[in-house]
Amino acid sequence: MRPDAIARRYARALFALAEAQEILEPVGSALATTTDALAEQNVMRVLTAPVARERKREFLLKIVEATAAPMLVRDFLLLLAEHDRLTHVLAIRAVFEGLLDDKRGVTRATIRSAVALSHDMLEAVTGVFGAITSRRVLAQVEVVPDLIAGLIVEVEGRVYDGSLRSQLGKLHQHMATGS
Repeated sequence: MRPDAIARRYARALFALAEAQEILEPVGSALATTTDALAEQNVMRVLTAPVARERKREFLLKIVEATAAPMLVRDFLLLLAEHDRLTHVLAIRAVFEGLLDDKRGVTRATIRSAVALSHDMLEAVTGVFGAITSRRVLAQVEVVPDLIAGLIVEVEGRVYDGSLRSQLGKLHQHMATGS
């Protein structure tokens, strides 16, 4: 089975259980916290090494207890470990967060700008893309000085490039081809 299919299957199952128990937010939060801990290279190396299952289970339980995750998350991670699926935990988290965003009516965007955006400018940009997507937009802003000016916004798999660097590149190509 393809890794993305595995992640979708497990994430949907966890989402359905959390929704049925009305603990979507705590599960989402705990999943984020525990996957951050599990994603550490040394931790994942131990959990995927050829070590006795009971030792892995004890180690995983210590991590889960340290994050104060709900029982559902603990049981879910133990299930992943039992079926040797812990390597998929970051992909599962991404799918789960996408399902949670859909439930909340939220979409995520990445905004790349040549300079830091003011609060008002960020509100204006997210407002425009909120109108385009008919959802509330949560934006992650990255400052990329190479853009010179303007913005590149990536939302729902689409890229809106309004950077000066891109415009100059198009002008250069237009002048080089003579068209």
